[in-house]
Amino acid sequence: MTGFQDLVPTEFKEVSRREDLEADAGLTFWVVDPGQNFLVDDEVLGLFPSLEAVITPSTGTNHLHLDACQKRGIAVYSLLDDREGLNTISASAEFTFLLLLNTLRRLDVAMAESSAGRWREREEVMRGRELSGKRVGLVGMGRIGRRMATYCSAFDAEIVYYDPYVDKSPWKKMSLEALFKSSDAVCVCCALTRETDGLIGFPLLSRLKEGASLVNTSRGEVIIETDLVTVLGERPDISVALDVLPGESQDLHRSSELIEFHKRGQIVVTPHVAGATQESQSKAARCALSLLERHVSEDSSGPSLEIGEGS
Repeated sequence: MTGFQDLVPTEFKEVSRREDLEADAGLTFWVVDPGQNFLVDDEVLGLFPSLEAVITPSTGTNHLHLDACQKRGIAVYSLLDDREGLNTISASAEFTFLLLLNTLRRLDVAMAESSAGRWREREEVMRGRELSGKRVGLVGMGRIGRRMATYCSAFDAEIVYYDPYVDKSPWKKMSLEALFKSSDAVCVCCALTRETDGLIGFPLLSRLKEGASLVNTSRGEVIIETDLVTVLGERPDISVALDVLPGESQDLHRSSELIEFHKRGQIVVTPHVAGATQESQSKAARCALSLLERHVSEDSSGPSLEIGEGS
């Protein structure tokens, strides 16, 4: 496969803040990383009057104002538009599984004990639970959900799932209410859409079993933050691991109340790194290039491309 520079004149810039953007009347393609701390909205798009396509090497598009892109006639592509390439990427599913195991085995607590100069003096705080024999509920049975089901099944866990668009599956499908009520661990791995925005709130969170685990590696907006904060205040028994927080694309996540729960050691928060591996990012770049090739195949006028990397 050719490189970006072989396909179109390319300039690489690390752009993580809105104020770092510079107007460019000649920019026609923008490969924008989802890690930036601003929303690509109508004002941002106005800096690039010749822009005809935006490509994001991610499955999520909540860092892009899709209506503004549509209004300006700008095509938007994500990894969902290259399913074949996307299905080769396993990083997010592997990290979801890692967080799930951590909620059960308390690896973060054990490492903190070693850092504090203790060994097994406080074994009771490190004593975890086995995944074997547990019921794992998956919210979303897409690419990550299917991999998670395979991983957990290999550890002799029972798999149930909720996904209104997937009926044919080796695993048992059930309602969200039943899934939250009966699962020992719930992993949220669905896409953020109009349907899933705010999907999980107090009525579901309060149904979690005694000592249950909750893992979210989808998008922070899928879970209603204020409701999760309320439940955490009432339920110190549940073990929560989050790789995503609400408001990341507007740089609002740093002030999330959930960060304070993390600092107190009640939950684990990681900085949206589920997909951050050398292999996955290389594969995502190849997918982005493939989508660019697809788009420009009908145009030989020699457009320019900018690659924007988030922090």
